[in-house]
Amino acid sequence: MTELTDLYVIARLDAGDTAADLYSCEVYYDHGTGTCHGRTVESWWESVRLDPEVAALEALDQALSVAGYARVGQWRKRATDSGAVRYFADATTCVEEL
Repeated sequence: MTELTDLYVIARLDAGDTAADLYSCEVYYDHGTGTCHGRTVESWWESVRLDPEVAALEALDQALSVAGYARVGQWRKRATDSGAVRYFADATTCVEEL
């Protein structure tokens, strides 16, 4: 039996360091509308690396898909206090129960 697991993705497309860091999370939904109401990030899951030569969100989506992840919703772009640009999204994967 498989279980659908919610993940939170923080991606960076920095020169020489392109990756998506995935974190397990619990997603809270609005019971009236079914939309995401918030999440609690729990722990680091893994990082999916991408060749820096093809650093783009479309290539990162492909790498996530090949690794067994499905992005849910749009990428959200934010700049950190230090000025670094990061992209955030929700994702899911199926995990085999033992």
